[in-house]
This record gives sequence, structure tokens and C-alpha cells, in this order.
Amino acid sequence: MQETTLPLVAEIERLVTLNDTNRNGLRGLLEAIHPADIAEVLDELSAEARLALFNLLSIEVASEVLDESNPEIARFIFEELPDDRLADLLEELPMDDAARLLADLPPQTAAGLIELMQPEDAAEVRDLLSYEESTAGRLMTDKFVRLRSTWTVTETFDYLRHLDPDTETIAYLYVVDHRDRLVGVVPLRSLVIAQPEQTIEEIMTPRVVAVGVDTDQEELAETVAKYDFSAIPVVDDEGRLVGIVTVDDVVDILEAEATEDIQRLGGSEPLDQPYFATPVVTVARKRIGWLLLLFVGGSLTSTVMRLFEDELLEVVALSIFIPLLIGTGGNAGSQTVSTIIRALAIDEIRFGDALRVLFRELSTGLLVGTLLGLVGACLALFWGAGITLAIAVGLTLPMICTWASVVGGLVPLLAERVGIDPAVVSAPLITTVVDATGLAIYFLIARAVLEL
Repeated sequence: MQETTLPLVAEIERLVTLNDTNRNGLRGLLEAIHPADIAEVLDELSAEARLALFNLLSIEVASEVLDESNPEIARFIFEELPDDRLADLLEELPMDDAARLLADLPPQTAAGLIELMQPEDAAEVRDLLSYEESTAGRLMTDKFVRLRSTWTVTETFDYLRHLDPDTETIAYLYVVDHRDRLVGVVPLRSLVIAQPEQTIEEIMTPRVVAVGVDTDQEELAETVAKYDFSAIPVVDDEGRLVGIVTVDDVVDILEAEATEDIQRLGGSEPLDQPYFATPVVTVARKRIGWLLLLFVGGSLTSTVMRLFEDELLEVVALSIFIPLLIGTGGNAGSQTVSTIIRALAIDEIRFGDALRVLFRELSTGLLVGTLLGLVGACLALFWGAGITLAIAVGLTLPMICTWASVVGGLVPLLAERVGIDPAVVSAPLITTVVDATGLAIYFLIARAVLEL
């Protein structure tokens, strides 16, 4: 919650307890607050105060607050308000936002609310919900501007003056033919500076970047980011323009995808809901699968130690440096895998760059490892270890860092190549693998140097 909204909470809690005749002060206060800030305030209020405040809002403001609320607050509102009031709120929203809210409800509840909406709005929502979740079809709106290539600039401005006020954006004006196929786009700036007698065909850009209705939302967001659009057209299989996706929806997509990737990088399945809105049992279920896998993987480290048990018994001092060495290897692997996964996400690298990645990580790992090896050898001598053990530590660190960097660099590329989300190849998994293999490298080098 932003600091600017914190002082509002106590004041609103006080005002909502007043009787109806004394709530004018609260209404005046709410008129000065942005709906997004009201949504944040709702999250901090008690259930009784939350409902009282929401019922004071006008239908227009209440619909915006509902749209800005987190899933937990939205669920509370849908549970507490009568269906006819909810239907009115949904009708005030852009239909793509209404469809998003309805998609989070039980199917029977959503169907009942849709029945209460105006027939035209209900039909549009049903159409949006017919598309697969997380696709362009589910996110698009049909409130956009269509032009004909034969219109003049003057005719186009006359048309724009009579637009539906619910039109999402006029930053881009889309040109369609007699079959509604997308044939061009006119940025509003181009229209404004054009001569009145020019036709749309003369000023339009015929090469239009568009996405299909079945395009995954992550690919859609990447396309918008690549071309720096504020909206992108959506076409069906026959190239007909059926909607647009605006940048506000793309920002939500990018935030959701980033959250999902970060959770996976930490070795957990995505929660799909805000942290406090997710039941503890669900959080545990999302985490236990990876923890079990990492637990089994971690047993490899114990297996390696058992294989070199004789060496450990002969030179007990070997064990002193185990946490230092495998910790450094795990950290090196985590750094690399995070860098590579991010580079893959923004198309900086691809599988075809595997050899370049290999050589870069070999060089980086060797350079970093050599520096750490010098520090490690000096530290071993400072701790009173013999010269041979210090040499073993100094040689192990470059080997472990190089190995960890190579594994962290290539495994995400291989994962993407076989169709696995690289984020699934999380840092904890790489760390577990590097721990076991790094320990084996340490013992093999120690055996050779110490002649065990």
C-alpha cells in the first residue's frame, strides 16, 4: 500500500461508522481519491467498513474500484453485493475487464450474472469467454475505430466526432476492406497532419503487425513491447479484424508473467493468486513437489561424501572447506541461470547461440574461479591448513565455478529447445546438481594433490 493512502484508512474507518446523515464528509473525501487508491484502502478496512464504503460509491466509480481491486477484495464484493448491483457494475466496465472478473467466478455464478446484463453486453462477454484463457481472444475488446480506405481525412474526422464514448483508444485507427479484413493502420498523428482531401489509403501504413485470436498472452506482450505499441490488432483465421488489445492489459500480462517466472526461479509453482489470498494448504502444495525433487537431488551430495569417506577420514580438514566450495559453486550457477533465463525471455539469446554462450561462460567461470581460487588458497593457509590442502582448495574453485557457469548457461537453452519453460529449470535445481558434482570435483582434486 502506498504511503499516500495510509492516512486515509483511519479516517475512513471513523467516517463509515457514522449514520447516513453524517456521511457526506466521507462522500466528499471519496470523490477526491482515485479509484486505484480506493481499492488499496478497501484492502486495509474491516469487512463491515469495506462493504459500507463500497456502497457509498457511485456506480461509475464502484466499477473502476472493482476492476482495480485484488482478487481477494473482488471475491468479497461478489459475495456480498446483490446480483443486480453486480450486473450493473460489470456493464460499466469495458467488456474485456468484465470477462476477466467473471472468469474468476464459479461457472454457475458467472452465468447468472451474465443473464442479468444487457443482451448486447452479455453476448460480447460470452464471446470473449469462448476463447481459451491467456490468449489474445480472451483479452481483446471490440471498442476500437474501423476506417475505410476510400474515406477522406475530412470524412474520417466527421466520423470520429460521433464515436461511441466507450471506444478504448484512438491512438491507432484500423483500416478494413469490405470483408472486414485488416488492410492498414493510421496513427492518429498521421491523420491530424494530413491534408483534408487526402484519402485514408494515401496515408495508411499497409504493413500491419497483428496477432491471432489464439496467440498466447506472453507472445502478445512480447510483440507489443518489441514494437512499442499502445494497442495491437487481433485478427481471426481469415484475417478479419475482431478486436484490439490495449497496453493496460499488456502491462498486467507482463506483471503476471514476471511474477510466475520469479516464483519458478525460486523453485516453486506459481501461486496464481496474491500471497495473502492463497490458502496455506495451497502454498504448501505448490512448494512440496519441488522440495521433494530437490530433497532427492540433495541426497546425491550425501552419496558423493560416502564414496569418498576414506579420504575424509584420512584428512579430516577436507570437510572444513566443503560448505565454502559447494556454496560458491551453487552461487555461480544461480547467477548464470538467472542471467540466461532473463536473456531468453527478452529474446537476447536463442538455442542457436549455445556455442557462444558456452565459450562466454567458460571464460567467465574460469576468470571468476581463478580469482576466488587465489582468495580461497590464502584463506586455507590463514586457517592453518597445509600447503597441499591450500593448493587443492585453490584448484577446486576455478573448476567448480567454470562447471557451474557452463551448467547454468546451457541447461536453460536445452530446456527451451525441448519445449520446457526455462524458468522451470530453477536456480535451486541447478544449485543441487552443482553441489553434488562440485563435491566430487573437490574430492578428486584433493585425492590427486594430497596423494590419498
